[in-house]
Amino acid sequence: VASRAAWRLPPRLGTPARASLRATRRAACASTTDPSSSERETRKTLYLIRHGRTEMNEYLAKHRWDDARFEDPMLFDTRLTDSGEAQAVALQAITSTLHPSPQLLVASPLRRAMRTADLAFGLERYDNTPRVACVHARERVFHASDVGRPAGELQRDFPRWCVREMVEKFGDDAPWWYVGDDENDRTSEGNQKQPGVTRARVTGGSQVGGPVLRSGVPSEPSEVFEARMKDLKDWLERRPESHIAIVAHWGVWFSLTGREFENCELVTLELDDLEPGKGKMPV
Repeated sequence: VASRAAWRLPPRLGTPARASLRATRRAACASTTDPSSSERETRKTLYLIRHGRTEMNEYLAKHRWDDARFEDPMLFDTRLTDSGEAQAVALQAITSTLHPSPQLLVASPLRRAMRTADLAFGLERYDNTPRVACVHARERVFHASDVGRPAGELQRDFPRWCVREMVEKFGDDAPWWYVGDDENDRTSEGNQKQPGVTRARVTGGSQVGGPVLRSGVPSEPSEVFEARMKDLKDWLERRPESHIAIVAHWGVWFSLTGREFENCELVTLELDDLEPGKGKMPV
C-alpha cells in the first residue's frame, strides 16, 4: 500500500522538443495492434491501481455526495492535489520491485489517472514500456470531475501516451466520456448499444432515461457503466501482453473486484478474477 512507502517530492517534468514528441508518440503506439487469437496470452497478471488523491476527493471528504444540499464544485477533469502527487511518487517504492515487470502501462484518459501513472512509473526501467490510454477504463460519470477532455488535448499534455484508439473512434475534439445522448453515443465497444440497456438522452435541458445532476452533467446509468466494464475486460483480454499495469478509478475497481481501493493502492490480480458488477453501487 502506498502509505507504507517512503515519500519524496515528485520530479519535475520537462517538455520535450516537437520532434521528440512525435518520436515518443510513435514509440508509445508501436505495440498497440490487436493480436490474433493465437498470439493472445490466456493468463494475464494485472497490477490494478487507483489514482492519487484529487481536488474532488478533498471536496467529497467535506461534503457528502448524497446530502440533499450537495453542490457539485464543477472541477472538470479534476487534478491531483500536492498530496496526491506525493502518493503517486511514493508508489515508485512498489512499482520498482514489481515482478514480473509490466509489459504495458494502461490508464484511464482522465487526467488524474494518466498523471498518477506517469509519476508512479517514472523510473528508468519503464522508459521504454508502451503507454496506452484506454477509454473503457474511465470513471463512471458521477460529477463534473468525471468529464474528460478531447483526445487532442491529451496528446498535447501527455505526449508519451498512445491515444490512437481514441482518435480513430472519436476524433481529436469530440467527447469520449458519457454525455447522455442516446442517439449518438459511441462510447461502448463497436459503437453499438448494449442489449437491454436504456441510455439517457438530453433534450432541451432535461434528460430522458436517467437523472441529470444538479450541475447539469448527465449521470451515467449503472447499466451503461457495467456494460463498459465488460468492454474493459474484453479489451484487456485482447491485448498480447501477459503482465499489464492499469491506473483507473474507485468505481472501476469496485465494479470489477468488489473492493474499495484507497488512493494509490496497488492490488495484483489475474484477469479471470475480474467480474463486472461484482461490486454493487447504491445508485
